[in-house]
Amino acid sequence: MRRLAAIVLFAAAGIGHVGASRAGGEPVQDWQSTGSIERHFTSNALDSDRPVSDWYTLMRGTLQRQFGEDDAKLTLSGELQASRYDQISIEDDRALLLAAEAFRRFGAAVELRGTLSYRVAREGDDLSIGPLTLGTATAKQVLTGQLQLGLNLGKATTLILEASDSVENVGRTHFQHDILPATRLDPDRDKRRFAARVTRTAGRLAFGGSASALLVSVEELGTPPVGLSFAQYGLRAEAVMTGEDGSTLGLALGAELLRASVNGLYSKVRPEWQLTASKPLPLGFELRGAWFGRYETADSDDPLASWLQRAEVETSLKLREDLVLAAGVFRENKRNLLFENDERGHGFFAEATYKASGKLHIVARVDFSRTFKTVVGTREETTDIFIAMRSRL
Repeated sequence: MRRLAAIVLFAAAGIGHVGASRAGGEPVQDWQSTGSIERHFTSNALDSDRPVSDWYTLMRGTLQRQFGEDDAKLTLSGELQASRYDQISIEDDRALLLAAEAFRRFGAAVELRGTLSYRVAREGDDLSIGPLTLGTATAKQVLTGQLQLGLNLGKATTLILEASDSVENVGRTHFQHDILPATRLDPDRDKRRFAARVTRTAGRLAFGGSASALLVSVEELGTPPVGLSFAQYGLRAEAVMTGEDGSTLGLALGAELLRASVNGLYSKVRPEWQLTASKPLPLGFELRGAWFGRYETADSDDPLASWLQRAEVETSLKLREDLVLAAGVFRENKRNLLFENDERGHGFFAEATYKASGKLHIVARVDFSRTFKTVVGTREETTDIFIAMRSRL
């Protein structure tokens, strides 16, 4: 907690300096807002092997205002998101995010950015006990502080240093109709991340390397524990080539070490890679693709982490200035490190975006995914269809 406090105080000092850099603190822009409302149909509202279909509404809204100028500015923002199911109300979610970002440029060689954010959410979910499914609701709070220092080293070379601390506090889980007493099901977490990236540009080629460290402290909860503390270290080399027609080809190769806090439970170095490509095609088509492999620590059913490999291809077609069609497919394999379970998934999407006006877009989309979990032998199949209206004011 002391580490987060230090980052918060450093960022707050930068914010105060930016606020004083412009007489009267007059903004260079008014409040800007975006909003969207989506109407979904899903064939699997509970995200399980027992599909239950339902309709739900998803609403998002953002508000932002900037003070100062390009060399010294303060940006305040907020985001609100809520989902409401017609029948399966146990899955309803609500979240609010508040953030302040301060940016300061010192001459042509140094840039400093500090960010503070606070997120509070109520997450609806379900817990299956044999044939019985219980609705649950859990309150979560996340406080994050981040500092980023950018240095121009000359000869088209830049160095970016980052440090962040994120503290996640999870409340008691409440059960539907209070059928069970409220209890702690998810642990608190403290995530500290440090990274350094150096990049050099030579014509259409940009190349460099990066090093990172992620240190996650997880509260001991349950027997066996729901989650484990760990350290993750990474080194990789990167290169991106841009063609005259706007096409890109990117390659990153490296290695990651993941080590559990429990002695000897897990410690292994694995290769990390990412290949990305995009290519404009005749008649308004564009093709994009990606293939990567890495440790997955943020979205895993395993107490520690998973090893994730994923490939995806997407194409889009600009029929007119106001109408774009897109479609894509993916395949992935997520192997839980401790449970030794494989989650093998694949799916596709198709989307149409119509620009009704300069500030209003209408989107229609269908997503399909199918996942097989090897150890428990279950198959999850989900179709999600929605139409959305998105506006900017």
